[in-house]
Amino acid sequence: MVNVLRWFLLFVSFVSVFSCASAPGAKEEADPGLLTKAELEYINAESQDEAMRVFKNNATDDNDVLRAQSLPALMFSPGYDVLEKRMMAALIEEKGVGIAAPQVGINRRVMFVQRLDKENTPFEIYYNPLITEKRGDMEEGWEGCLSVPDGFGKVMRWLDITVEYDKPQADGTIIRFSENISGFTAIIFQHEIDHLDGVLFVDKETTGELIPKDEYRKMREEEKSREQQCEEENS
Repeated sequence: MVNVLRWFLLFVSFVSVFSCASAPGAKEEADPGLLTKAELEYINAESQDEAMRVFKNNATDDNDVLRAQSLPALMFSPGYDVLEKRMMAALIEEKGVGIAAPQVGINRRVMFVQRLDKENTPFEIYYNPLITEKRGDMEEGWEGCLSVPDGFGKVMRWLDITVEYDKPQADGTIIRFSENISGFTAIIFQHEIDHLDGVLFVDKETTGELIPKDEYRKMREEEKSREQQCEEENS
């Protein structure tokens, strides 16, 4: 009887050890890039064609979202197709040149950038972008934001950078792709990637008080008018 009991206990121990060793493979953790149930419900609360509300930093709850560090995003997983469409609708409605997911209430590393450096200046989507290199000297320039209603300010940015991001392949796989970007498009990339890290341009603003948007637009129109007049006089 003692021997039988001993063999039974050894058998139970063996099964327990085997089960524990097999558990991770049989019950894998969800990919961290998957959208949560709450995120999916928020994204799907309206029609796919409906622009998502753009969060503003002068509202406490909105600002909490804008200031949060965004999580990774898994391209092609459920919900991101709708997020892309609704983000793009918001960007068109707001007449911007870029938008990041935190600006519509989703803290994921997804953003749109208008590629002013490409023919027809298309809007392109980027997943998990990361600046890996900055070259040359920083330059100061005017900057505004869809999420900052108070106005425009001057910010120091690099004009020559390298960005790494997820890129889909023809066979459905995703690779990490690296691209050199320069000029004003590089500034847009830096601005939107800042959003993914909970940073707003006002954190880097160098001029003190912001210029109201109407005043800024008037100033820019006057500058363009003077430039056009100079061109006509020199032609």
